[in-house]
Amino acid sequence: MKAFLVARVSTDDQKDALPAQAFRLTEYAKRRGYEYELTELRESAYKGNRVAFSELVKKITQHDEIAVVVFDKIDRYTRDSSSQEVRILDDLRKSAKIELHFPSDNLFIHRDSPATDLLRLGMGVVVAQYYSDAISDNVRRRFEQKLRDGEWIGMAPLGYKNTLLPNGKKWIEIDPFPAEIIRQIFSRYAEGSTSIRLIAQQMRNEYGIKIGQSKVDQILKNPFYYGEMRVKGSLYPHKYEQLVSFELFERVKLIQEGYKVEPKVWGGLPYVYRGLLKCESCGCRITFERKKQKYVYGHCTQSKFKHDYKYVNEEFITDQVMKIFESIKIPEGAYQEVSTVLRQAHEDKKKYREQTLSSIEAEITKFQNRIDRVYEDYLDDKITEELYQRKSEEYRANQKKLQRQRDNIELVDDEYFGTVFHLLNLAKSAPKLFQKANIEQKRSLLQIVLSNFSLDGDQLRWKLKEPFETMVLCSENSSWLRRLGSNQ
Repeated sequence: MKAFLVARVSTDDQKDALPAQAFRLTEYAKRRGYEYELTELRESAYKGNRVAFSELVKKITQHDEIAVVVFDKIDRYTRDSSSQEVRILDDLRKSAKIELHFPSDNLFIHRDSPATDLLRLGMGVVVAQYYSDAISDNVRRRFEQKLRDGEWIGMAPLGYKNTLLPNGKKWIEIDPFPAEIIRQIFSRYAEGSTSIRLIAQQMRNEYGIKIGQSKVDQILKNPFYYGEMRVKGSLYPHKYEQLVSFELFERVKLIQEGYKVEPKVWGGLPYVYRGLLKCESCGCRITFERKKQKYVYGHCTQSKFKHDYKYVNEEFITDQVMKIFESIKIPEGAYQEVSTVLRQAHEDKKKYREQTLSSIEAEITKFQNRIDRVYEDYLDDKITEELYQRKSEEYRANQKKLQRQRDNIELVDDEYFGTVFHLLNLAKSAPKLFQKANIEQKRSLLQIVLSNFSLDGDQLRWKLKEPFETMVLCSENSSWLRRLGSNQ
């Protein structure tokens, strides 16, 4: 039997993990006696460009005989169960043209796999996605800490330039010529008799720079110039030199506000399905309103074009939602079996995590020893200063790369395990939870379970998110628990 072995990493920083994956995959194929073909990919299993993976899937599709597709772990397969490549592979699996093997997760999926194995695959995808999102959260938290420390992230705004201090630390300093333009823009607009359009024209004529009205407006609203950084609506004091005073910035702000029209406040009411449902016919939002101070009805806003529509009672929508939640309930026996397997998988992941951290710490120590040795060789005149600088910078760069990997692994704690069990418990008692929940909790449950939520006349249309789509399949399957076989 032909085996397609897929070793896969998401970034160039992870390329050192490819040989280990390739070794485990080839050893697995040899033990099984497969004729194999190994493919190494460096692209995301979760999002972004997947050209190489798409080409591989196309090749697998064109293979005439039954084949085995082997990934080291589920997270090397995908972190997005809705991707086109995953749907194609799953269709091939359902038609018995391929089997999916994940040796490190001890999971083997084929056409007749028991529902609990399919659920484990769905849970594995959820865990992989959580891990990826958690890494992003860790990066975001580090950025937030840098902001709290007064350090800007990214390119410096016009009037400043990014530099490196003698100690190698990134810094931002004033760029004299653009800085003078910034000061002129603020001082001229603060006079109150000059428009943004005229200032943009003056900057082009006097300084020979291409600057539009929108850029001038952006500059006048940027608090960085008086000493604060605005990031996603929040302000953080920064450590860099100011270009204008706070008083000048406020004077400009008052002049700009004199031209503003006061916005109207929308008084949205707390309806359960408000903002969640779209019209199947035109894609507009379904709006809700109360009739006779008692009944709540939803209907299409028809903001794109007029068409036939219905006023649908909110209770009728809820009845349909309850049937959806009933469909994802899992029996107690299956819950216990999957829970046991996940606990074991969690323990295995903890061991792997500890081994990985130990290996990274050893590598960090190795590079520190090299830094110390090269410094001693420099003091003893065994190497030149140029060689010392080059080698020490190389070793420190490798150290920093390893430290970032270590920090990411350490910050991703055991929350993902709780996340999976939260999903299992949600599936186990979803109807009861929805009935008891308040409005915001109900909205949260709907967003966790459903996507593409729309209203077609008075009938709901939806798509279940993973792993709930698999749970419905399992609920419809008369054989939830695995049958005894040769591979326990």
